[in-house]
Amino acid sequence: MSIAALAACSHIDPLETPLAQSAIQHQTTDQAVIADTVGRGAVGATALAWANPSTGSAGVIEQIDASKDGPDGCRGFVTSRQSLEGIARFYGVACPSGDSWELGGQ
Repeated sequence: MSIAALAACSHIDPLETPLAQSAIQHQTTDQAVIADTVGRGAVGATALAWANPSTGSAGVIEQIDASKDGPDGCRGFVTSRQSLEGIARFYGVACPSGDSWELGGQ
């Protein structure tokens, strides 16, 4: 009986992340989901949630700024990442690449 109770408690509902949903359908890495979320957010945006059901990772982009470390159009960002390995904080740069965004300059 206690095993059934534990199984019921272990269910986690997915995080609502409307900005990243289109990226998740065809990009499965955390880096791709983060880059897409940064690209869809506005410079100056804060608290943008992202989640990758392919890896189980999720986080919050804390800020997006115009990047001084990459070509024009790139955006610097700070994000948290919660995964099976734990919680980490990352600083990075996302740059437009055709119709998508890619991380670089980390």
